[in-house]
Amino acid sequence: MRDTIDFGIDLGTTNSAIAVVEDGVPVVVKSNDGWDITPSAVWIPKPGVVHVGRAARDRVEHDQANAAGEFKLEMGLADATRTFVNGQVTMSPVQLSAEVLKSLRADAAHHTGEAPDAAVITVPAAFALNQNKATNEAAALAGFTVACPLVQEPTAAAFAYGFQKADEDAYWMVFDFGGGTFDAAVVSKRDGDLRVLNHAGDPYLGGKLIDWAVVERLLAPAVINGLGLSDFRRDNPQWRGAFAKLKWAAEEAKIMLSRRATADVLVDITLPGGGTETFEHTLRREDIDRVAEPFYVRAINLCRGALAEGGLDVDDIDKLLLVGGVTLSPGLRERLADPGHGLGIALDYSLDPTTVVARGAAIFASTLRRPATATHQPAVGEFAVELAYEPTTTINTPTVAGRLRSTGAVDWSGYRVTITNADFRTPTLVPNASGAFSTEVYVDDLKSARFTIELTTASGEPQKLSPDSLTITHRAVEFGGVRLAHSLGIQLADQAFAPLVRKGATLPTREREVFRTSTPLNRSDADAVIRIPVVQGERPRGDRNRQVGMLEIRPKDVRIDLPAGSEVEVTFEVDESSLVTVVADVPLIQTQFEAEIALDDVRTPDPVALTAMLDDAERRMAHLRGAVANGDSDDARDRLAALDREGTMTGAREQVQASGVDAGAAATAEDRLRNVQAELDIIEDAVGLPELIQQLRDALSAADELAADDADRREVGELRRRAQTAIDARDKAAIQAQLERVHDFLMEVERRAPDWPVKVFFMLCVEHEKIGISAQADVLIAQGRQAIAGQDPRALDAVNQRLVRLLPVEVAGKIGGLLR
Repeated sequence: MRDTIDFGIDLGTTNSAIAVVEDGVPVVVKSNDGWDITPSAVWIPKPGVVHVGRAARDRVEHDQANAAGEFKLEMGLADATRTFVNGQVTMSPVQLSAEVLKSLRADAAHHTGEAPDAAVITVPAAFALNQNKATNEAAALAGFTVACPLVQEPTAAAFAYGFQKADEDAYWMVFDFGGGTFDAAVVSKRDGDLRVLNHAGDPYLGGKLIDWAVVERLLAPAVINGLGLSDFRRDNPQWRGAFAKLKWAAEEAKIMLSRRATADVLVDITLPGGGTETFEHTLRREDIDRVAEPFYVRAINLCRGALAEGGLDVDDIDKLLLVGGVTLSPGLRERLADPGHGLGIALDYSLDPTTVVARGAAIFASTLRRPATATHQPAVGEFAVELAYEPTTTINTPTVAGRLRSTGAVDWSGYRVTITNADFRTPTLVPNASGAFSTEVYVDDLKSARFTIELTTASGEPQKLSPDSLTITHRAVEFGGVRLAHSLGIQLADQAFAPLVRKGATLPTREREVFRTSTPLNRSDADAVIRIPVVQGERPRGDRNRQVGMLEIRPKDVRIDLPAGSEVEVTFEVDESSLVTVVADVPLIQTQFEAEIALDDVRTPDPVALTAMLDDAERRMAHLRGAVANGDSDDARDRLAALDREGTMTGAREQVQASGVDAGAAATAEDRLRNVQAELDIIEDAVGLPELIQQLRDALSAADELAADDADRREVGELRRRAQTAIDARDKAAIQAQLERVHDFLMEVERRAPDWPVKVFFMLCVEHEKIGISAQADVLIAQGRQAIAGQDPRALDAVNQRLVRLLPVEVAGKIGGLLR
């Protein structure tokens, strides 16, 4: 039996692959078609008959009623399904992915003679929690009886390259452009230590979107013009089959154009009346590159962002490691190599980009011991041993420790342990009183060593021991831990995002932070509730990130009333597969609440709601175009131009239009629009920044004029220093905070002036005029004027106090703070 997991699976949008480590080397397992890859497609022609792979992929174009592909983008959507008419069955993306995993597992069984009970499965770094959970569920349905660890796809690719180039010290960047997703990872390889420093990615940026863009922007218009089909749209159910054929043709043409300058598209389109028209069109490589340009730009911008977050530049990176089928495009490779329009980093495509992720996953799997199964008590007269050792090592003399067990009490001083293989034997070990022992063994460079554990009595009589062997592999590279791809935290009452576990944290990890409630919770109010949203993302506004759970505290959960400002200790725990547990502890009542991480009820976004989101985003963008044109914010202008270069709104519009017929398009549209709104937030802030800076400078000038003594002047100097720091950082929130501090100072200086009660009186008169002067206020205003004429500040203060009490509560609260 294997000591380590050893199997790695790349569960891809378009194609999947499985690899296994044999004698320390990753080997790609051939599919039942003899390929290195298995198309991620399922065909069910009749009840009980399921085909996966090449045969299924060939049917997706012509038999949409009974075949399905590219369902990875729908993983984690509770209501997403595909129906197989002839098979009389409806399946979820999880079930479909399970069928692909079953096929890969069967291929592994054919290759090794035994079906693996566990494998490391890769997921995009940008996958959300519900998508990761869905991947785990698919593995369980596929027959893996042991929990399958998840690892990010670019991390797995980095392991594969690091394994191959063990003696090379460098900074690398993984550029993983697959069928459905894009991931980038910055990797450091130093002195045998390989670590992923940073991730960036987009779970809805892949070759599938480029294919659909070719269909929407090139082929469908040609069909409309050539065949006169005015209602030929992707969201028209009548043309569902035709668009499936065009999508297939676009993908085939794109692949062909990676080797040729032109590709002919030939598609038979069934007309509403039952006839057939043949659509012919020639695509050129430059056509594909023009359509793909915004997608390439977004991928390159994500890479630059990942470098910037890590404090690096393109000049610091030695090689760009190409992963995923899209990277076979000559146009993309030319752009990436261009330092002006791309990254200008030397390209490395020495490993097959379609199988490198599976190879890396297998390498990582070979470093993980198989999870322990239920421990069985040894039979009478037999012994068991619990071993502790690292299955892979970068040193030649690793330590092996163990603890012996038996059915009854044993005097372990009467037993001896020896660990041996053909070339090595440890000294004879005498267990301690609890049966524990420890020793060093020897492993040759870059070799795997299988050791036998021998247990004997003091007189040398062999004893039956389970397990009685272990394997340790020497590697030149030590792989750093898996890192968290998204920050996790809570949304505060003011909608701000408070991250507890930051992106890039090494997993597993645990973080705790104390917050305070913003509202009271009274036990007498049965409908009251304190809600704390759990969110995932990097945006400063909580609602611009993805909500993944909710902490709720209700009156029935507490023994006493909770006043506003009560402490809540929030703890996040994230395991190696990025699965999350969140607990809130309220010390005042000594009670804990576990968040409901609502991963099983994430639904396909509603097309009507998506259309409203799109309309709102387009209105905001149109307004900001005018504001940017009339303003002087270079940052806002650059960000707006970046949205245009990435074709963000065009792509979002296409996905919204297709959302009614494609759950993957709906999920893509929602993600795009959430990111657009967050970026527009930043642009709005940048547009208003020059005006806000000017307001701060004007307020500081006023403070200089009003400063009455040395203490005031010292305070103004400190305000100027802090203001300049905020201005230099271009931090709108900090500038706003400093502006409020300066206003507070101005107000305090004003309050000291003898005529301050008079100013407050006239402010109150204005407020009463706004709401309509009552008879009582009219009398008080007359009294106030008499107090001013008689220079009686005490009487004027009394009038002001009474005038404030006559105002609405929300206005009185603001004005009341001005009274002395």
